[in-house]
Amino acid sequence: MKQDRREHLNGAVLVWLAQVSASQDSLPFLESCLDLHEHERATRFRFPEDRARFVLGRGLLRKCLDCYLPQTAEKIEFVYTDRGRPVLQQDKTVQFSISHTHDLVAIALTAQARVGIDLEYVQPNLDPLELAGRIFSEEDLRSFQALPRREALAAFFRAWTRKEAYLKARGEGIAEGLRLVSVSLGPEETAFLTDARDESAAQNWRLHTLPVSTEYAGCLACDDGDKRVEYTFARFKKGEIIRDSWSGFS
Repeated sequence: MKQDRREHLNGAVLVWLAQVSASQDSLPFLESCLDLHEHERATRFRFPEDRARFVLGRGLLRKCLDCYLPQTAEKIEFVYTDRGRPVLQQDKTVQFSISHTHDLVAIALTAQARVGIDLEYVQPNLDPLELAGRIFSEEDLRSFQALPRREALAAFFRAWTRKEAYLKARGEGIAEGLRLVSVSLGPEETAFLTDARDESAAQNWRLHTLPVSTEYAGCLACDDGDKRVEYTFARFKKGEIIRDSWSGFS
């Protein structure tokens, strides 16, 4: 059965989302499946809400991988890149990405392709015009400055999450690439991008806008445009996943 599920990853990117506030009772159960390195990281968080997001993110990741790998959630082993990104020790063809912000956690999971996911809470008091010059390429900045002011905040966070999801999928830090990557700013389901360092990026990469509420912005990036994207909203009962058909967050 797990082998069939594992093969499913070759044709799809699976996106799992969960709410921190709805998962509080299951955090002790999820924490019990973390490894020593993850436990040590969890203890270093100063604020309980940051610790909860981390435990939910790693616990959800392990439960998701449990569905597709021979190992159980507790036996899954990670190694870490120079940037601290976890990679599967058992099967490096399986790729995943994690993001969390405010009350949401997101996991993207696939095989035989690179994938990145980013979520951001849309901060209503932020001035996007002040920050735009730090993250936008010249092309982006011209498009952004032409927008009506009422659309600027949402467009800024769409751009931020699209760029960060793409750079995460490539295994790069945001400092190296934010202003070298240009993305579309509108609310379209599939966005486009160009990368000044990689002429093939526009053809090879797909940016999918996550169907989350207007309190959030989110993007999934994958370098295999033929893969379908499947969304699942995960609820927990004593640490076990209860899958809900996707209807978005309202």
